[in-house]
Amino acid sequence: MKNNLYIRIITGILFLPIFYFVAWKMPTAYFTALVMAAAAVGQYEFYRMAQARGFHPNRALGVVLGALVVMEFYHHLSPGPGPILSVTASTIMVLVARLFSPRPVDGAIEDIASTLLGIFYVAFLFAFQVSIRAGMHGKQWLVFLYFVIWASDIGAYSIGIPFGKHRLYEKVSPKKSIEGLIGALAAAAAMALLCRSWFMPPVGGGEAIALGLVLASVGTVGDLTESLFKRAAGVKDSGGIIPGHGGILDRMDSMLFAAPVLYFYLGMR
Repeated sequence: MKNNLYIRIITGILFLPIFYFVAWKMPTAYFTALVMAAAAVGQYEFYRMAQARGFHPNRALGVVLGALVVMEFYHHLSPGPGPILSVTASTIMVLVARLFSPRPVDGAIEDIASTLLGIFYVAFLFAFQVSIRAGMHGKQWLVFLYFVIWASDIGAYSIGIPFGKHRLYEKVSPKKSIEGLIGALAAAAAMALLCRSWFMPPVGGGEAIALGLVLASVGTVGDLTESLFKRAAGVKDSGGIIPGHGGILDRMDSMLFAAPVLYFYLGMR
C-alpha cells in the first residue's frame, strides 16, 4: 500500500510540469489534438467497462463522434453553430447506426445509451479544457485547474490512505474517506493560493481559495462517478496506462466535472 502511495505521489508530481507545458506552450491546434487523443483513450476505457456489463456500444462510431465533439469546441472559437452541431449529429447517428445494425433488437437501449454516454461523459466533458484555454488568460486558468485538481488528488490519497477512518461513500468507493476529502480540500486551497501568487491574473485570495475548494469538491464527485462505473463493471481501474493511477479516466475523472464548472464560472466572472 505504501509503495502504491509513493508511486502515485511521484507520478502526480512528475505530471505537473508536463501538463504545465501542454497547457502553456502548445499551440491551440496541437493542444486540441492532444485532448482528442486523450478523450479517445478515455472512451475506449469506458466502452470496455460497458462491455464488461454485457453491453455492446459502437466503439468505433463513438470514438469518431467524440473527436467531432472536441473539434467543434475548437471550431467554436470562430463563427459557427458550435458544439450543438456535433451533439445533435452524434445522437442521431448513434441511433441510426443501431437501428440498421445486424445485432438483435434485444439490448438496443443499453447499446445506444452506453455509446452516447461514452461520447458525452468522456469527450464532451473533456472538450471544455479547449474552451478554457481559448478564453481570456486561458493558459493561466487551465494550469490553475490542472494544479488544483492534481493537488486535491495527492492530498486525498496521502491523507486518506494512512489516516482514513470514516468512509465517505462506501457503497460506491469503499476506500475513500472523509479524512481524505479534508486532505484534498486543504491541498487544493493551498495550491490555489500558490498559483495566485505565482502566475495567475489578478485574483483575490478569498476567491482563489473558494474556487480551489469548489473545484476540489466537484472533482471529488467526478471521481466518485467514475468509481460508480468501475464498481458496476466489476473492474479496479479503467486501464493501466499511468503507473500508480490506472487509466486516462482514472487520472482525469475529477477534471471531467471540474473543467465545465470552471468554464461557466469564468463566463460569469
